Amino acid sequence: MTTQIREFQAGDYDAVVALWRASPGVTLRDADAREPLTAYIERNAGLSFVVTDADDIVGAVLCGTDGRRGYLQHLAVAATHRRRGIGRALAERCVRALAERGIDKCHLMVVSDNHDAAVFWTRLGWVDRADIRLMSHTSSGVATA
Repeated sequence: MTTQIREFQAGDYDAVVALWRASPGVTLRDADAREPLTAYIERNAGLSFVVTDADDIVGAVLCGTDGRRGYLQHLAVAATHRRRGIGRALAERCVRALAERGIDKCHLMVVSDNHDAAVFWTRLGWVDRADIRLMSHTSSGVATA
């Protein structure tokens, strides 16, 4: 296996969404449609990555910043390529890219019943926060879970 990490490009959209849809625990919303996601990776250039094996995308992660904190989203690795360090490499690449921009703190969200993801992130040194609660709002006034 010869895998390579490279920056997530707009042309990767279809393959990445297929990977996310095949990954338990990844929840896609309207914000993950082509136009908003493409705008996100353009606004946060150099922070989101994919892993390729030959011509296939086998891993992907979104990463962005509000200028103060980083945010990781939708890290997924194809079932055929798990337990090979790809997820760790993607997470580390994002954290390093954020640090290069002077951002030393990063957050991520894990669906509360996704035990495997919680274990993965804990192994990488991420801390489960019990002191904050996530709340959402949409411009339509209807927040979805």
